[in-house]
Amino acid sequence: MAVEMLTVNEAARRLKVNPQTLRRWIRSGLLPARKLGKKAYRISAADLEEAVSLPTPAQAAQRTEAAHRLLVLRERLQHRGLSVAELMAESRAELEGRGAPGRR
Repeated sequence: MAVEMLTVNEAARRLKVNPQTLRRWIRSGLLPARKLGKKAYRISAADLEEAVSLPTPAQAAQRTEAAHRLLVLRERLQHRGLSVAELMAESRAELEGRGAPGRR
């Protein structure tokens, strides 16, 4: 099976980005590519798909933070023997005690 190889311009058109952006990604190591000659690169379509499907560092950090908050919540629930509804009621009462308006 032949591997589909794209020029920088073809790959840039597929992603709707400037070719210079792709060259920066290649030079920084974010996008694997084969160098042909002094300035030409070829990018495999599979590598291109994989690179754009990976989360950005900011997205990965947000996911990590969200997962951490869920783990802390689960530990609180297990440690205190509360149901989710009981914990939500407790949190709502705590927020109202601080003067924060409750959401409905």
